[in-house]
Amino acid sequence: MNVLKKRVCFGIIAAGLALTGCGSNSDSGSPAATGGSAAPSAAAPSASTLPPVDLVWYYLDGTAQPDLASVEAEVNKYIKPKINATVKLKPIAGADYEQKMNTILAAGETFDIVWTSDWRFNFSSNAQKGAFLELDALLDKNGPKLKASLPASAWEDVRIGGKIYGVPNYQIAAKSAGFVVQKRFADKYKLDPAKIKTYRDIEPFFEEIKKNEPGIIPFGINNDFYSPSVYGVSATGNVAYRVNGDKVTVEDYFATAEYKKHVTMAYEWYKKGYINEDAATLKNKADVEKKGVYATTFDYTQKPGGEAAAKAGNGGNDVVFIPLMEPEFTGVTATISAVSRTSKNPDRAMMLLELVNTDPTLYNLLSFGIENKHYTKTGTNTIKDIAGGGYAPNMNWVMGNVTIGYLMDGQAADTWERTKKANDSAKKPYLYGFKFDSEPVKAEMANLKAVENEFRKVIETGTVDPEKYLPQFLDKRLKAGSEKVLAEYQTQIEAFLKSKAK
Repeated sequence: MNVLKKRVCFGIIAAGLALTGCGSNSDSGSPAATGGSAAPSAAAPSASTLPPVDLVWYYLDGTAQPDLASVEAEVNKYIKPKINATVKLKPIAGADYEQKMNTILAAGETFDIVWTSDWRFNFSSNAQKGAFLELDALLDKNGPKLKASLPASAWEDVRIGGKIYGVPNYQIAAKSAGFVVQKRFADKYKLDPAKIKTYRDIEPFFEEIKKNEPGIIPFGINNDFYSPSVYGVSATGNVAYRVNGDKVTVEDYFATAEYKKHVTMAYEWYKKGYINEDAATLKNKADVEKKGVYATTFDYTQKPGGEAAAKAGNGGNDVVFIPLMEPEFTGVTATISAVSRTSKNPDRAMMLLELVNTDPTLYNLLSFGIENKHYTKTGTNTIKDIAGGGYAPNMNWVMGNVTIGYLMDGQAADTWERTKKANDSAKKPYLYGFKFDSEPVKAEMANLKAVENEFRKVIETGTVDPEKYLPQFLDKRLKAGSEKVLAEYQTQIEAFLKSKAK
């Protein structure tokens, strides 16, 4: 019987969120030939000479936006004169995104632009399968302004086999995992953020909330909150690695002592009632979080100015960020837009991506909606959502380059400058730049993913006892081929280090 069936009565767990704290060193190799690239012409034509086309754009969304249709209409009114195209916006809820996109790919559906990442609907593995087009020629022809707008390092992050397969949605790339605490509770119980250095340090605060705040959940989650870097463990993909001098050895991510220590703690917290009972089955945490009932949540990024967005997501309550680690540069692959291999209009798709990433009017329209209907301006470049306006996705990092967009009310004026500075100054992991080619072990990787979907969420949310279920998880991983995958990682890492030493 499925693990979740044994432990929770809410139903079978959906394929869950892959670990977001592992950085950007995702699987990568030479993509399948079916990916290809659109043949460039000598020069991009002007909009007046282009035939009209309709584009389709799939992207990740947090919660359904009731007034999406009016935003889409305004977007099309804006882009039609510029590129003679319209776009159908097709947001998919986060919990369903990977499964639905895999179904769409398997069906060979025609669409144009798709959101992808290193943590959900994996960029590298899908590029290897030929799901995305090569973009080098398209960028030169239809996106030169876009190409010039981002640092060279960002484009290097989305290269596979030397070719560009995605457009980075440029945002914070220096990440520091930690707690997000509602300030009203932090103040009431005199929580000192400076004293929270480890996961365990926040336990007394959770206990106060549990005892004294009926209706408030101490720690609200619906996925893992394990960041290996907090424990001093480095990881690439779902493989942990240890550095000793110039030697690197790999280890099963889920077999480390640190992972067991963490999930044991999660189980303790769950049993004490610190964690919400539906943590393993809750699909849209944002719907609950915006009611302000989670005293604490977890965030893998803790980006400059992020408190304002977190406030909006916590029922309008101010929040305090409590980082548990120093910022680490993880690259730009946490949020990417790719062009589908099934696109019949890749040139126009690239034109749209260039507009979204370089035209603040279009970017802000997609990210925040229509002025005075969905938001009001509180300053030259700051806005505030209109309650009940019908469009407040709080997902600007999915749409494009956040640094050309509005700031939320309460964000410092220098937020984007601090974002760029953080990206430039954060420490890079030892294996930064390594990209795993999963092709030699693709069958094992698929089998391991299925095993993870069965076990990870219930173990990492503390829903089940790791003393019982972690050995089962690891045993199934062995049978699914984890040792072969580890050996392949070791081989490729050694080759990568040798190439760097030359």
